[in-house]
Amino acid sequence: MKTEKQLKELILDDKFTSIQNLVNEEVNLMNILRVSHKELQHSNFLAWLFNPKEAHGLKDYFIKEFIKLYFKENEYQDLGSASNSLSVFDFVKLDFSDIDIKREHKNIDILISSKKNKFILLIENKIFSNESSGQLTKYRQQIEKDYTDYIHKIYIYLSLFNQEISEEEQTFYIKLTYEHIVKLITVSLKSNNLSIAKNTRFVLEQYLQTLNTLMNENKEIEKLAKEVYGQ
Repeated sequence: MKTEKQLKELILDDKFTSIQNLVNEEVNLMNILRVSHKELQHSNFLAWLFNPKEAHGLKDYFIKEFIKLYFKENEYQDLGSASNSLSVFDFVKLDFSDIDIKREHKNIDILISSKKNKFILLIENKIFSNESSGQLTKYRQQIEKDYTDYIHKIYIYLSLFNQEISEEEQTFYIKLTYEHIVKLITVSLKSNNLSIAKNTRFVLEQYLQTLNTLMNENKEIEKLAKEVYGQ
């Protein structure tokens, strides 16, 4: 009976009602399609975002901002391992208009290459799964074999939350979380110097909302929930 009384109190609690209203307001296409937790769909979105030829119409803006954000957040240190790294000085000279993006090429989630820049960037994408045994080594060795003449080889392990990776690959792979993607999209949407088409802005806002939900970044819901449960 005590539990039943607590449940009734919760249902009639104004703060609990507010939480329900906030959640109900967050109508999101990825959630409707039930793909927000699937790595494949997130990889597809990132491939679309980074492709200069895609319908967002912003050319190589997103791939350049993705790299630029890394430099800014890591005291402008070189991107990548010592032998194949990319410095800020090298980066500003690059023209990514010829970028080619492959999905699931030899099981690699996202492979971004620029032939004229001798540049290749591998992204291993994880939402809720972890690194498989030997996976990162296999992918890196495949790139070393297939792109022997490329100057810049960048390996990124992108995960929803920070994960540990195999010790032997820590020298080669840069670990990033989806907080990096959230910042990239947020900065882009707020930029006064960027002309974003209405449809593109809608897509970016929807995806940003998806990530915020996955990463529990809705602070208003969190605050109300703590008040309801007395935490």
